[in-house]
Amino acid sequence: MPGKLFQFFKKPFLFTISDIKFNLLYGLLTLILYNGVFFKHAADFRSDILFMSGLFVSLWLILFAACGILFHGRLRKPLAITLVISNALAFYFMFLYNAALDKIMFLNVLRTDAAEVKDLLNPRFFLIFIGMGLLPAWLIAKTHINSSSLKQQIMSVVSALFLASLIILSNFSTTRQFLDSNRNLRYYLAPSGYIGSIISVIKIKAKPRPELIKIGEDAHTQKYWKNDKKNLIIFVVGETARAANFSLRGYHRPTNEPLTPYLKDIIYYSDTTACGTSTAVAVPCLFSKDSRTNFKTGSEVYTENLLDVMEKGGYKVLWRENNTGCQNVCDRVELEDPCTTGKFCLDEVMLQNFDARMQEFGKNAMIVLHQRGSHGPAYSEHYPKAAERYTPICEQKDFPSCSQESLINVYDNSIYYTSMFLAQTIEELQKLSDKYNTVMIYISDHGESLGENGMFLHAAPYDTAPKEQIDIPFLVWISDSFAHDFGIDKACLQKQARKPHSQDNIFHSLLGLSGIKTSVYDKKLDIFANCRK
Repeated sequence: MPGKLFQFFKKPFLFTISDIKFNLLYGLLTLILYNGVFFKHAADFRSDILFMSGLFVSLWLILFAACGILFHGRLRKPLAITLVISNALAFYFMFLYNAALDKIMFLNVLRTDAAEVKDLLNPRFFLIFIGMGLLPAWLIAKTHINSSSLKQQIMSVVSALFLASLIILSNFSTTRQFLDSNRNLRYYLAPSGYIGSIISVIKIKAKPRPELIKIGEDAHTQKYWKNDKKNLIIFVVGETARAANFSLRGYHRPTNEPLTPYLKDIIYYSDTTACGTSTAVAVPCLFSKDSRTNFKTGSEVYTENLLDVMEKGGYKVLWRENNTGCQNVCDRVELEDPCTTGKFCLDEVMLQNFDARMQEFGKNAMIVLHQRGSHGPAYSEHYPKAAERYTPICEQKDFPSCSQESLINVYDNSIYYTSMFLAQTIEELQKLSDKYNTVMIYISDHGESLGENGMFLHAAPYDTAPKEQIDIPFLVWISDSFAHDFGIDKACLQKQARKPHSQDNIFHSLLGLSGIKTSVYDKKLDIFANCRK
């Protein structure tokens, strides 16, 4: 028996099939194996058997026709194998994290480093990759495919498209309503969804880089504060912190407890939204002069931003990095990466030699601290044991294998550590208060999903993204002496903080706070403007 089995697998081909049957079977298995998440979301719209059956059959016919058009000659097997492996990878992210594979997701992929990739690998990944990627690829390689005549191939494609059209047109009103109501569902459909997104990214990257668009050429500092000190603005860019888990927002756990000694000097903006659901979009948009509705992804490569205007206005700008990069925002300012371990460091590494470094400037300065924060899925690796206030924790990167309680616990610990880091930053600023006017601003780049509606992580398409990925924490620490010397009414700020705000406010608020005058400044978006005495 073992000998016969060996002889069977030793054969150059295990199966023989016609190309038309191969295309039918390939289309069917593509729908069954890799599109479960798509059909799950489709069923949320309308779950009756007639509609779902029609949707399945019409997509099968369309996939069959696509195979008939694309799979020919020597390219048939390499293309079919490439697609099943790609489908398996796409299915893993859609199934495990309920992630929509749109162009923003792939822009994030391009900016992901080896450490982040490692965070995403787990036993389920390898099971899916082998069982749904490598195994089907091997079976395709071991299949002999007979070619039909050109006439038969054309007739099969035309017939499939005709039948699919009949199914769609027979229930056109429901189909149209389905398409109108679920525009982002296409990103879950394999392989067309991710192929379309990859093409969009290639188009963005292939565009020739225009000449640098300069802004704020007229920027200059107009001193309005009442002392002779220089200004030191610390701007902390948070990572993946969602407002829902901040006790300053009303969360039932004291995740912001380390900030308690400084609460009287903290203004928390309780209704703040991000301009993107991923770092690749939100960070460039955060520093852009353009609002979310006007900001174009990719424009950060050839357009100056807040940091450029700050430098033109006479400020020293320093970006300290503890994440995966500044997303082109800091291309023209000084960059420091104090983490030298080759792995991710705890955020407090950005405070090393802080006092000595600040003493070097001798001029107005803005320091950006880009956190590792609460970046998933390896939440537990980004905070020290001292911040582990809630147990048990989810230490796996395969979230569905964790209990909801342990996932929330580990995420809350990461938020607690962010509070510790912000408290340490305030302490450092207090040490410098005799030499500088100091202020700290903290805002997260975007939020995070923790299993709500089966969704994890972030980077959902913005117009359908859950609030957990868009509602973000935003706070400002201003000491009494700073408020006095800058003529800022903190009671007024506290009152204004209850109103809706967004990352659109950042560009103009920092210019206003720093005393930089420029034509690109918009007073209406400056959160401090109406609270100056």
